[in-house]
Amino acid sequence: MYCVKCGVKLSDDLTVCPLCQTKVYYNEEQIKANKEKKYPENMPIKNNANKSLASILTMLSMLAITIVLILCYQLYDEIRWGGYAIFSIAVFYCVLVLPLWFKKFNPIVSAVINHTVISLFLLYINLKTDGNWFLSFALPLNIIICINVVLSIILIKYVSKGGYFIAGGIIILIGLSSMLIEFFQHLTFNTRMFIWSGYVISCCAIFGLFLILAGIIKPLKNYLDQKFFI
Repeated sequence: MYCVKCGVKLSDDLTVCPLCQTKVYYNEEQIKANKEKKYPENMPIKNNANKSLASILTMLSMLAITIVLILCYQLYDEIRWGGYAIFSIAVFYCVLVLPLWFKKFNPIVSAVINHTVISLFLLYINLKTDGNWFLSFALPLNIIICINVVLSIILIKYVSKGGYFIAGGIIILIGLSSMLIEFFQHLTFNTRMFIWSGYVISCCAIFGLFLILAGIIKPLKNYLDQKFFI
């Protein structure tokens, strides 16, 4: 049902609208329906299904790696392109399959593992192509992205209040990170500074400050809450 005053969608157990504090009135049929709701005593356990899927995907990944190795050594007597395929499978496994083994996989640990594997993949590409861009560009870029992801997870998962401040801070952080990325791009490829990062910083700063102001100005916050059903 919805609030009669501001129109916000309400759950069945609320007695007061959380946005405008208007009292919620239920008719007799709604009260009876709420009392008669029946829930299963044993909730379905998804963890076993997830582990079964993880087992299947693990076997398929190992099979794919084995086929790649056999093909490379049969055709070339060396790994050649097989390294790219194996690292691609490793990234796929860490990002999509590894979390299925755990009932509650810590997203911070997952982010660190994923970015570590991606960094190793980029290092492998750098070595195979005789490049000199890994230490000066790819590794710092991956570290910056990983830090942004971890900080975002911490703010969203462990900070319960101040959603507008959190969102605004994350967006501003992304904008500032773009300047660092362009700096490492300048060091590695000798490009000009502030070609594209200035646009990113400007857009992120405007939108981020708007959200922070929305967290400070209560009428604006209430309007956005009502408009977007936050």
